[in-house]
Amino acid sequence: MLTNPRYTGRQVWNKQRKTEILIDVDDVALGHETKLRWNPTQEWIYSGALVHEPLIDDETFTRVQTLIASAGRRPDGVTKPRASKRSYVLSGLLHCGICQRRMIGSFNNDRNHYRCTYAAEYADTNRIAHPRSVYVREDHILEQLDPWLAQAFSPGRLTETVQAMAEAQHNEADQQAIKAARETLATCATRLDRYRAALDSGTDPTIVSRWIADVQAEQVTAEANLRRLTGRRTMSPDEIRHIVETLGNIIAVLRDADPADKALIYRSTANWD
Repeated sequence: MLTNPRYTGRQVWNKQRKTEILIDVDDVALGHETKLRWNPTQEWIYSGALVHEPLIDDETFTRVQTLIASAGRRPDGVTKPRASKRSYVLSGLLHCGICQRRMIGSFNNDRNHYRCTYAAEYADTNRIAHPRSVYVREDHILEQLDPWLAQAFSPGRLTETVQAMAEAQHNEADQQAIKAARETLATCATRLDRYRAALDSGTDPTIVSRWIADVQAEQVTAEANLRRLTGRRTMSPDEIRHIVETLGNIIAVLRDADPADKALIYRSTANWD
């Protein structure tokens, strides 16, 4: 009732539209069925004149809509996406081969699918021969994807893969921070040598001591950062190789892995050639 504009006394059109969807995505011959879908509120059409006595004035109705719209927002203005009840391990990674738009997860006939919907009028405008709905089954993709990923652990590529996994234990940000800390230590050592030489040449000891103290403070901070970044427990290439060889059939491991772990693997390899 709070969101129904009819209570303002006006008639409203174009609130919904008809959409044709496949009855069974695995059997296109069964045809389509008609479903009603809500249009965005900005596309609704209101009558200019009142058609019945209003129960609420326009200003109050507008204020209520603003309150409802802001009720789910966080105080810091950051909104969190609504969690899906189902896990789609390739979520955010698939794009339609016809229109290049990102495909979304869709659960149909007890299976995970990825869907791309494209309104017929948009297809006509952009001159794209695009079906109204395109579906692809997740398991059909994984049947091809998992063997491709497993190639990285074949005997001919195992050493290269293990080395890359060992190096990846420090992400790019860590590697940059380690490099910066080492450069700071080298600069500090050079500056200390220069200040000590200035002290030997007769420069005011009070001034030089202050310079040395400042540099030593920078040095201590850089050393602490370097210890924190490089002192983490990491696995050697030999340890990683042992785990990979112990796992055995990588394809079976991927097939039986937790969906959340699989999603992380697929995202991390999205840019592989």
